[in-house]
Amino acid sequence: MTIDKTVENQMKNNRSLVEKIGLYIPIYRGYKEKNLRRDEDRAVRGEVARALERAKLDLVTVQRATVNDLDLMRDAERIRSKADRYYIDVKKAVNGYSAFHASVKILESELDALIEWDAKLMDDAAALKDETSALVVMIDSGETKLKAPLRELERTIDKLIEDYNGRETVMRGFNE
Repeated sequence: MTIDKTVENQMKNNRSLVEKIGLYIPIYRGYKEKNLRRDEDRAVRGEVARALERAKLDLVTVQRATVNDLDLMRDAERIRSKADRYYIDVKKAVNGYSAFHASVKILESELDALIEWDAKLMDDAAALKDETSALVVMIDSGETKLKAPLRELERTIDKLIEDYNGRETVMRGFNE
């Protein structure tokens, strides 16, 4: 979860003089801090999406390697499809805004929880990238037994999706 603090520190350092002065005004401070949390959330999800893009490139290589085995090809296509859906979900995720009259308000503590969720998603996406890279290395070395590694990769993606659904639960106002 080091990315969480890195993004937060970078955003704090990028504040303008007017923003720094405004943080001393109570009403503005609360508004600005909430917006900064939303921006942090968006930045971390952007990093997750970039990590997923790199993993998806590896999955294309995996798919090509399974062309001679129909069952493996189906498995690889199912896994790639899940990764694509997950990538789209991360890219289009809500930033934590709630309208003045919305029935579910996103509070500052919930925004903090979202950033924690997103940091976990980043760790998970990095693990997925490591796993897909290892699979590509296996393929490049001539390994033909890919069934077990593909199943493990699918379990990893299913776990990513499950974690993402936990984030969405927080966004809807239902804390776990």
